[in-house]
Amino acid sequence: MMSLTVGLVTCVCLVAAASPAGAAEGMGAPALRAAPIPDDSAAEARVARAQPTVPENYTEVPFEEIAPPPTLTAAEQARGYIVFQRPLMEPVHPNTRPLVHERLEGLAAFATPGEFEPVTFSIYPVRDLLNTRVRVSSLRSDDDEIPASDLTVRLATYWNVGYPRYTSRDTYRRTPELLERVTSHSSPAGECQRWWITMRVPEDAAPGLYRGTVTVWDDGHDQAVELPLALRVLGFPLLADSAKHYSVYYYARNRVQFADRDEEFTRRATANEHRAMIELGIDMCPTLYLRVDDDGRITVRDSDEMERMLAAGLTGQIPVAGGNAIEAIYRETTPDGKRGSHWKIDKMPPPEFYDRVTEMFRDFEARSRANGWPEFICCPLDEVDASRKEFGAGVYQAVRDAGIRTYITKNPLAADAVDYRDAVDIWCSQPYSAPYEEIVTQDRYEYWCYPNHNAGEIKDRRVMSLGGRMTYGFGFWRSGYTTLIPWHWAWTPAPDQFDYLRGSRSGCGQRIGDDGEVIPAVYWESFREGRDDARYIYTLQQAVWEREGSTDAECLRLVAQGKALLQQMWDDIHVQQKYLADGMWPAEEFNGRRWRLAGAISALLRFPAARRGVAPSVLVADTAPVASEGEMKFIADALDRGLLESKGLGGDWSEWVNDTGEGSITVTDEAGRDRETGLRWDVTIDHKTDRGEGGNYPMGWPRVRRAFAEDELDMTGYDYLLYWVRVDSDRDEVADDSTPVGFTINGGRFFEESRDLGGDQNVWTPILFPIRSMIEKAGRGEAPWRSVRRVQMYISEANYPDGARLTFDIAEATLLRFIAPVIYRVDAPRYVMLPRAALPVGIETMGAAGGEDGVYSVEAVLVDGDGRTRTEIVQQLATADTLLLDTSGLRVGSYTLRVTILAPDGTRHGTSERRVDCMAGPLLSG
Repeated sequence: MMSLTVGLVTCVCLVAAASPAGAAEGMGAPALRAAPIPDDSAAEARVARAQPTVPENYTEVPFEEIAPPPTLTAAEQARGYIVFQRPLMEPVHPNTRPLVHERLEGLAAFATPGEFEPVTFSIYPVRDLLNTRVRVSSLRSDDDEIPASDLTVRLATYWNVGYPRYTSRDTYRRTPELLERVTSHSSPAGECQRWWITMRVPEDAAPGLYRGTVTVWDDGHDQAVELPLALRVLGFPLLADSAKHYSVYYYARNRVQFADRDEEFTRRATANEHRAMIELGIDMCPTLYLRVDDDGRITVRDSDEMERMLAAGLTGQIPVAGGNAIEAIYRETTPDGKRGSHWKIDKMPPPEFYDRVTEMFRDFEARSRANGWPEFICCPLDEVDASRKEFGAGVYQAVRDAGIRTYITKNPLAADAVDYRDAVDIWCSQPYSAPYEEIVTQDRYEYWCYPNHNAGEIKDRRVMSLGGRMTYGFGFWRSGYTTLIPWHWAWTPAPDQFDYLRGSRSGCGQRIGDDGEVIPAVYWESFREGRDDARYIYTLQQAVWEREGSTDAECLRLVAQGKALLQQMWDDIHVQQKYLADGMWPAEEFNGRRWRLAGAISALLRFPAARRGVAPSVLVADTAPVASEGEMKFIADALDRGLLESKGLGGDWSEWVNDTGEGSITVTDEAGRDRETGLRWDVTIDHKTDRGEGGNYPMGWPRVRRAFAEDELDMTGYDYLLYWVRVDSDRDEVADDSTPVGFTINGGRFFEESRDLGGDQNVWTPILFPIRSMIEKAGRGEAPWRSVRRVQMYISEANYPDGARLTFDIAEATLLRFIAPVIYRVDAPRYVMLPRAALPVGIETMGAAGGEDGVYSVEAVLVDGDGRTRTEIVQQLATADTLLLDTSGLRVGSYTLRVTILAPDGTRHGTSERRVDCMAGPLLSG
């Protein structure tokens, strides 16, 4: 194990500077400026790929931009565009409009030797952009240089992708999908361009602040724009936890991508893929597939390709899919049997089938060892339907009896998981479903995750990038899981890898260009950033662990600080089975946390290690989960303060009825929250029989409802309708990724809306409907809402597989009326890097912003440790979705951010507080 005592530069984020941040080095750095257009005549001409047309049956679902058009400065008006920056994981859509605080004066980042670090900037044009070019200089620090060849420039190109899910077959969105090597790009007025610069820091780069320039121009203006680019190279390398691994599902020699390509091209392109995998952080061989050869033996398909992967550095155990081999043995032993999707065989095989499986896999294992290959870990069958658990468990046991470790793509909490427990070594589920505490207190099983929700099943860019980074970094560390293996490196449904609409599904992942180079998918860059977050965490853990036995008092003080920081990071994670877009830290906070970790590492590395060895995966004293207040806690608080009135529609649930034969209802404490009674609705999907739809509808709409007498229920005086719902089902891992549920008011399609509960099983989900929006959507005015006759919840059987069993618990159906506005959510980073001109504080409130007594306001202040207000802003609530605190003169230190709603008479209520740590950032030296 390499000790973490290396040459380093002191990182300043631990220094409690007494002077304003602007007094340190870096504030004199040049800002964006106009410059002459450079000579670009020798540059290679590369343009974005031509794209397929949209099929006639598709309807676009464009991103809905609510930000107002920006007001341009005189310089921006002259050149015809605004240069702005949004955090890496936040998408920039074609019709995105920049916010005031997103205007860009320069680019800054930090990284360690050997790390890939991206920075992005975007252009919002008010005229057509003609042949936009972006060029980046080398980066220099005194006598040291990072050459321009180590910086790549790509354009995030928009592609028509099935939306909102990979299964969407008639709706699409034009969305940032690929990062193309482009040297010139034209686009119309109003369409943003986002340029992506990835800096590869040489492994021998000296620590220091490196500076360079990004030059941007187009043919529509006679001057270029120069953006300063600064990179702080830290004085230590990142370490990886040897117990954690990153793999990926992969098709070797992808038949769609390499159709009609010769062997030379294929070899070159696959070698590029292997290199790209390693550069994106994959450290374990991707999946390979088994088959039965002409001699009747199990072998690895594309074994030559496997050898080249190993030679490229993709090492470790190899996950293999055994389904093709199992199917061949099934056909051989059960000639009249047929296989359906998810291994729904129509005939159980004879006993000799299982014996044959064991025999052939034992022979495969022996030959693999003789070849000196790494260990193969086999998934014999992928996502076996619960109705075929006897067959599935038998196959898994037969493979395990051959001496091969098995992994199963099944949630360990699924109803049929118990049938596999003796035949499985590794549980591989989509969500982080098993809690950390259960994983680490046993040694029988290993736990893997395939986070397809982040990797293309849900086409929301924030789910893929923001949720993806959390899944790959902080969430992975917090989970206790040991391997991430998403679908897919390059999923390319035929016929065209670049056509996301005409295949059987809307694909995802990297693509291969005509030059054989890998064209990265945008979201994979966030995966790499998450993996680097995990490496910063582990590097700190290693530094702390090595110095726990130090005899130096200052070193021990820093060890204690490092442990406290790790504990704080652990406690700050809002643990989720699936990290999507909600419940995440603000996007910019991830780098702030990383910089905080870097400072703690740098401080510790000034002292020699007291021992050698490998730190544990988690070096946190208290791993118990921190009780979450929940995103709806503000409702209970508002009720306690008398700011909210409610009316329950559930009652004792005795007036709710089940309408069709597929379902049944039970009133039980097990279906409630907080020891209250709830309604349990059990449904068995039946695609063959009409069970009470009033016609011939074998695939119908099971439903539960409550009726009201005339004039009994007036909804017009309320602000929201809130349901609390929990779901459990026996569906397979892919099918339970989506749980669409419909809600109606009255009959005859008066009001109807569907919500997707997602894939989390046995988790309470709040579903909130704004009453005013419901009234506007129905389009019939308020009168019918003054006497609502029915509220109903239903599902469409067409959205669920035949025979699936689902249980819905409904704990609450409540109308809410706010007496005064309350704070729903405050969105501001916990860790902030200085210098910065302004700190955006996002505010979400519920309740009217004004009334008969006047207009409500919202106040945001930063208070220092002595209780003194250092910066503040007050704004009318109706216009206060984002408050901009002036932080230009802010000093390094810890602050309390206090956000308060002010009534028209000045009364303060609804205060929300959080800690904000301001650190000297990468531009500042210690």
